[in-house]
Amino acid sequence: MKTWTGILLMIILAVATLSVTSTAKTTNESQQQLNIDESSSQAVAAEASHIDRMNDAVSSNKEMTQFQADDVSVAPENKDVRVYPVSIEGSGYIYNGLVVEANGKKREFSDWRAEGGSYKPEVHELDLNGDGKKEIVVLYSEGHGTGIYLGQAHILDPVSLEVMKMQALDEIVNEHVESRVTIGSDQINIDITVDGVPAESSHVEKGAGDSLYNDKLQFGRVTYHSVENGKLVVSTSGAYGEGVYAGDLTFSYVYENGEWRANDLKYNTEVYEEEYYESFD
Repeated sequence: MKTWTGILLMIILAVATLSVTSTAKTTNESQQQLNIDESSSQAVAAEASHIDRMNDAVSSNKEMTQFQADDVSVAPENKDVRVYPVSIEGSGYIYNGLVVEANGKKREFSDWRAEGGSYKPEVHELDLNGDGKKEIVVLYSEGHGTGIYLGQAHILDPVSLEVMKMQALDEIVNEHVESRVTIGSDQINIDITVDGVPAESSHVEKGAGDSLYNDKLQFGRVTYHSVENGKLVVSTSGAYGEGVYAGDLTFSYVYENGEWRANDLKYNTEVYEEEYYESFD
């Protein structure tokens, strides 16, 4: 009887030991999995933090290197007025967006696309309308090539740096200019009036081949802006065909009824020699 009792006691002890061991193993495995999960989460967090730091570093570096001192244009009238690119494309000749700074204020114009290098933008501070406040004038080229110069100009309010309304070139031409291009057998005749006053007619020798000519002068493919004697002056060439020009329409802007409008329009005939076209290359 004692022998069977001893055997039964041993079986009970063995089962209890196995149960404890299994429980401990399960607990240990759960703890190991928890440690692994925590380690993985920490690794992901560390990696994300590292990527963020890398992105911050790249962004910071980009800000520091996006333009150089040569890309900054300063107003000759006031050193505290300047313009520079938001970013630069290619070899530094295309400015994607411009930033205007004026007397402690700054505004970004991301939709202004300008040329850099020797064609980089100009900025001026002057009282264009005689109201005692100096407007900000920004001039730049959108592109140039053989027989093409796409000049642009903006006038900014000196307080808000908002772009002020300016009469568009197409509207100016439609309102003030009438022209007619007549194609003869060997000559092209160009007649033009500005505000009803006839300007000097042009007679151009017809070129060889079947060139296409306009029925009236087209303006806008060669347009320059400049600041002269306290005024914003525009000179735009009239094309009687693709890349061939007869003369220049010039005018300045005056402020009337909340808008800058064309004033003092004149048309002058010019002889556009071949080297003129080459000068845009």
